[in-house]
Amino acid sequence: MNDNLDASYFTDADDLTKLLEDERASDTQTLSTVADAVEVINQFRSNTASGPWGSLDRAEVADRLTAILGNPRLIQQGDLNLCGPAAFFNIVASRDPVSVAQCATSLFDTGSGAIGSLKIEPGSDLISTDYSAMRSRMKNSVTPQADWMLLGALRNSTDVFWQGSFTGDPGQTVSAMTTPEALAGWLKDTGIFASVEDHGKWATNPGIPNAENLHLGSASPGTDIAVLINANIINSAQGRALDTTFILSSFPNHWVILVSEITPAATNQLVFFPVWSWGSVLTSTYQGKTINALVVPQQVFVDNYYGVIISRLSQDS
Repeated sequence: MNDNLDASYFTDADDLTKLLEDERASDTQTLSTVADAVEVINQFRSNTASGPWGSLDRAEVADRLTAILGNPRLIQQGDLNLCGPAAFFNIVASRDPVSVAQCATSLFDTGSGAIGSLKIEPGSDLISTDYSAMRSRMKNSVTPQADWMLLGALRNSTDVFWQGSFTGDPGQTVSAMTTPEALAGWLKDTGIFASVEDHGKWATNPGIPNAENLHLGSASPGTDIAVLINANIINSAQGRALDTTFILSSFPNHWVILVSEITPAATNQLVFFPVWSWGSVLTSTYQGKTINALVVPQQVFVDNYYGVIISRLSQDS
């Protein structure tokens, strides 16, 4: 996409939709195949041994793993504050599905798994949690068994002392959160990526020029971009009231994955922000039509954009 592109000239939503074509979906660079990952899952499915996760069902986990490795955008943290682990597995599963299949099946069977040097070994506080009881406390969106196991295990096994231990409950917020340093560290430890750049900001806003310089697809093949935001960007785009609580509105609190380049429209002071989260590409309304992007006023975007983590499969990306 042209670095100097401006959306001011759009006459209708159809023109905009063409520009916001899903660039990340067109990037098919991978280190392994989905077919090989499914073979790992099928071998796991045929195992009759019981694992340490007493509240999880092998067949249900196998079915779900097959689905999310075929389409990592199905990954769903639901009501859990696990957007960081969800972003991590969205990126890694799309680039190396076999590594995630091997990690997930080992995690179910033995209570531990690994991707590269990233060890995922949750404590008994998570493994012994009753999934059904936890699920009953989810009010809006349910996290499937395999997603709950993978996302929760990553968070639990990499907890830091000041957060406390994440035990898989939707009521836990601080213990489930993910800092830019943590997400970048997880991606580096996988050994999958030639480079991982941490441009996440905890308390400052990089601004629109920074956002416009993010490239995907043919402009930068093999690249994934996790974006750190305050969820007020989503609230604004989808017609919900902004959270004005000082602490909650003054710092980032959500990770999303960029699916196309960010496009500002100077004439009407809007930003078109195409991202994935909660199991799908997020949508909003523009000129009476639903489009695959969040449409927000420029000032709302500036106030709630906190930078990115960029991973690249090769140095040439």
